[in-house]
Amino acid sequence: MLALLPAGEEGEPRFDWGRRPPVIVAEAPARPGPEASVVEVHAAATRGDLRLRLTLDRPVADALYLADGRPVSGRLRAVLYLDTDDDRKTGLDEGLRDLRTGAERRLDVDVVSVGADPEENRPARAVVAATLRALTRDGRRRVLWRGDDAGADGVSAAGRFVEIRLPAAQVAVAGRARLVLDAGGRTWAGQINR
Repeated sequence: MLALLPAGEEGEPRFDWGRRPPVIVAEAPARPGPEASVVEVHAAATRGDLRLRLTLDRPVADALYLADGRPVSGRLRAVLYLDTDDDRKTGLDEGLRDLRTGAERRLDVDVVSVGADPEENRPARAVVAATLRALTRDGRRRVLWRGDDAGADGVSAAGRFVEIRLPAAQVAVAGRARLVLDAGGRTWAGQINR
């Protein structure tokens, strides 16, 4: 059962993940470096939208800011592939043995450092950004949606979690769908059931 918590500061109800198990459990790197890694992916199709929660191996703030508080780019790069119809004969073709084969969507999640703007009285900050792209069989990409945690664009980050709400118009999930986490050549797949 879907549960929504009372509205947050932005006015949107917060999604309650409750006891929903992760669809992907990934291994953290043997030698952790400065970059954060995704260790779990939760997914839920709700009201047509697809909600994702990425659990990191460290607090999100560690990926956004240096120890002295300065914002930094590039310390979080996550790539998720979505096979919306669970049919490996449609979507991206990377070969029979590649888990990404069949994906029609690719979601990139990054951290971007934004410089200070004295005229607007804004300090430097780091932003968690997400970009959803459509994929063709031969790998061509087209941007469908972008969001970040600086506004009400469907991305939020707190604690060890990055949560993303992808609009139904861009990710029409059939009865079953596959989700693939690509961590620099290592891949893990999971099933999303509506």
